[in-house]
Amino acid sequence: MTPKSLYFLLGLLGFLTVSALAVIGVFAIAAGGTSAALAPAAGLCAGIGLVPTLAFGWLWWTAHRRDRGLAQVGALLESYGEVDAATMAGKLGRTEEEAEQLMALSIREGYARGRIDPKTRTFRKAEGP
Repeated sequence: MTPKSLYFLLGLLGFLTVSALAVIGVFAIAAGGTSAALAPAAGLCAGIGLVPTLAFGWLWWTAHRRDRGLAQVGALLESYGEVDAATMAGKLGRTEEEAEQLMALSIREGYARGRIDPKTRTFRKAEGP
C-alpha cells in the first residue's frame, strides 16, 4: 500500500468517526434527559478526532499534487522523446537543476521511460514497449 493510499484511508476513517460522534452528540441533545450528558463528551471527542483527520487529508492532498505534477513532467518527457534540462526548465518555469531533479523523479516514479545522460543533461526516451 502506498503512503498516498494509506493517508486517504486514514483520513476517510477519521472523517467517518468524527461524523458518527457528531451524530451521537446531536441525538443526545435531541433526546434530552440523562442521555444529554453524552453530548459534550461526543462533541469533545469529535473535535479532537478532527485534528488528525485534517492532517491525513492534507498529507493525501500534497501526495496527490506531487503525483499529478510528476505525471505532467513525465508526459512532457515522453512527448518530446529527447529534451535537455534547459528546455524543460523553460517549459516548467524552474531552474535547470530543479528541472533535472523533476525529470529524474518522473523517471524513477515510472511516469516516463528513458534515461538522462549526465554529460549533456538530456533525457532520451527508451525504445520499445
